[in-house]
Amino acid sequence: MRALAFGLFCLLCCDAVRVDHRDRHRPRPSVLSRGRNDSAVQSNSVESLCKGKPLDFVFIIDSSRSVRPSDYEKVKIFITNILAFLDVGPEATRVGLLQYGSVVQNEFSLNTYSSKADVERAVKAMDHLATGTMTGLAIQYTMETAFTEPEGARPADMHIPRIAMIITDGRPQDTVEEVAAKARQAGIQIFAIGVGRVDMNTLRVIGSEPHSEHVYLVANFSQIETLTSVFQSNLCGDLCSVMDHPCDHLCVSTPASYMCRCRKGYTLNSDGKTCHAEDPCDVVDHGCAHICAKVPGVLGYECRCRLGYELNEDERTCRRIDYCDLGNHGCQHDCVSSPESYVCRCTRGYVLNRDGKTCSKIDHCALGDHGCEHECVNTEDVFFCKCNEGYILRPDNKACKKLDPCSIGNHGCEHDCVNTEDSFVCRCREGYKLRPDNRTCQSKSMALMDLVFVIDGSKSLGPANFELVKQFVNGIVDSLDVSGTGTHVGLLQYSSKVRTEFILGQYTSGRDINRAVLRMQYMGRGSMTGAALRHMFEYSFSAKEGARPDIPRVSIVFTDGRSQDDVSKWATKAKDAGIMIYALGVGKAIEEELREIASEPDDKHLYYAEDFSNMGEITDKLKSQICKEKPSPQDMCKCENVMLFQRQVNEQLRRLTQNNILYSPVVVCIL
Repeated sequence: MRALAFGLFCLLCCDAVRVDHRDRHRPRPSVLSRGRNDSAVQSNSVESLCKGKPLDFVFIIDSSRSVRPSDYEKVKIFITNILAFLDVGPEATRVGLLQYGSVVQNEFSLNTYSSKADVERAVKAMDHLATGTMTGLAIQYTMETAFTEPEGARPADMHIPRIAMIITDGRPQDTVEEVAAKARQAGIQIFAIGVGRVDMNTLRVIGSEPHSEHVYLVANFSQIETLTSVFQSNLCGDLCSVMDHPCDHLCVSTPASYMCRCRKGYTLNSDGKTCHAEDPCDVVDHGCAHICAKVPGVLGYECRCRLGYELNEDERTCRRIDYCDLGNHGCQHDCVSSPESYVCRCTRGYVLNRDGKTCSKIDHCALGDHGCEHECVNTEDVFFCKCNEGYILRPDNKACKKLDPCSIGNHGCEHDCVNTEDSFVCRCREGYKLRPDNRTCQSKSMALMDLVFVIDGSKSLGPANFELVKQFVNGIVDSLDVSGTGTHVGLLQYSSKVRTEFILGQYTSGRDINRAVLRMQYMGRGSMTGAALRHMFEYSFSAKEGARPDIPRVSIVFTDGRSQDDVSKWATKAKDAGIMIYALGVGKAIEEELREIASEPDDKHLYYAEDFSNMGEITDKLKSQICKEKPSPQDMCKCENVMLFQRQVNEQLRRLTQNNILYSPVVVCIL
């Protein structure tokens, strides 16, 4: 113990000698020797040192069961001795104290007492906890609670030093390294005092640096009071004035230590001692748009611009340099600015010459890389490939292949397309012949005509028989060569009024006409046959409704009873206009009216039947009447066409009879 005290004494004396060596005219601070005999001198000297140095000071006392009651009292005496040289008061040093065992017990806070005497009485009144050793928990409480403003700590911006002194005699039962580091980072300066068997490494983990000034270890509690004088110098002395400090510019004393600072315009280096001149670009709001550059030799800066830019008049912002606007680029076509200079470019269809400024027109075909199999043709901007006569371009638009007009798909042949040496021809399949347009075909055995059905839709017919009439019409249509260039079919339905169901040429296939007939709705009213004949004459065979010139015009009139108007006038006009009318009467149809409707001779154009049982005789008679005279070869062809047409009509009537679906006797008048 004597050796420790002697060492501390020598340390203080050496410091005093160093101060005297540096400046003999500077008064030296009092250096206190060990022992109680110098207490009066100690009190006066230290109090003068600490006067006006406010601190926020918290004692952290180990009150575990390993601390004997007699040793606990020695700790109280040590605290009282430390208080002796502190200037305690609300505006000076504030003192708090907590003790810990298994838990933390706050004895008094920084704002609890305002006088030294009150603090000393509170220390003497403390009771020993005699439990565990939760040192880490005590440090955490100190950081999170004891040094907070509600507990009396002064705001951080006042820069009042925050001092924590830990006195412990054993190994902590919890971890201390992390929480002690956090406390130090929070600005708390920690003194760690170990007594007895405390691990020195644990004390170093707790205490602040440098450890030589913040970490102490004594053999027993009797020796702890020898540290009083050390803390008197550390807490109250001005180390900058008593030691040869290494600070490059300024030394600032702190409780128990010192710190180096630099003059204005300089920054402390990482070694904490030396200084370097500040870069004004780092510490001021320079406002430079691009680059802030320090001016050598002065504490100033200037703004600079990146490559390709120049400084504006405000000496802060930058504008892009447009080299093309300078007017000396020499480009024949276009000038394009770049960050460092400019480049010349040519308009489309031209290439830049070797001088980098003038342009020449591009001859794409002359370059030899066009890839055209036959011929390369230049355009204004580029080129295209062209094939020789009789060839066409392949999909790659470069190679050529021999022309196949039929494969192109736009030849217009109705049946077959046949390639020739230079073009193509259309041909018809067997049984058909080519029409004058050299594209479409017509059947050799079918008659070509414009045919208009005039169908009775009166109430006397009935819905069921109307469906049979629709079937009969479709049977006739199926026997015809219906096409755009073949037979055209139109249809009227009449009752009290006349309604056009579809006009000539509206449909160009038998299938489309079949569908239109099936969609036809039964009118079911009166029987105005004369009005229907008039409509057929005036409208149905007009060019507007699809009638063609020089094509035979035929009408099949189907009725089941007496007309409610005159039929003679409009039937005669129609026949006089060249329209051949076939009259077909069913059931109650009046034979006199049928004769007025039908073309002459009656036996070739008028048919009447009460039922279907006589249809076979009618068919035979029709064949006999049409072909009984010897016609010319041209008329024979017409006769055969009509006979074929008649046979198909009779076949339709026979099917209806066999199926027992016609409910009224039928008279058929047809040529």
